[in-house]
Amino acid sequence: MKKHRITVITGANSGIGKAAAHRFASEGHTVVMACRNMERSKPVLEEIISMTGNENITLMELDISSFQSIKDFCHDFMSRFDRLDILIHNAAYFNHGEKYRLSADHLELTFATNVFGPLLMTEMLLPHLKKSEEARILNASSNIIKHFLTLKEISRWKI
Repeated sequence: MKKHRITVITGANSGIGKAAAHRFASEGHTVVMACRNMERSKPVLEEIISMTGNENITLMELDISSFQSIKDFCHDFMSRFDRLDILIHNAAYFNHGEKYRLSADHLELTFATNVFGPLLMTEMLLPHLKKSEEARILNASSNIIKHFLTLKEISRWKI
């Protein structure tokens, strides 16, 4: 019997992240929706549970541009789950032409969200990823990935 997988998806309340959360939930994964806006994300959580019948969906707060939020998320995740099988960095920020903005940690916001945040989160979750028989990490951080990959292809990757 195949062991169920534990999957974390950042930015899982809309777009590709929401579609991935729905797909993995429908395949029986335990899905952790790591989202910044809890109010906006709760109805999406309920929708995914209702549509898939999978109640092993958890919503956890994460602002991937914030060091403290990443540390809090990782500590909480590792206290609740024994391993991590799939980590999908989907949350992204890019607003071409917008005024230069800094994260709470004084990094340029696009860099903090799309590069440094996922790097820090991956580094902090590595002990749990190493407990998986076949861990995978995907850095989407843009909807352009939809033109190149399917979830079925992603699930075959190994790290």
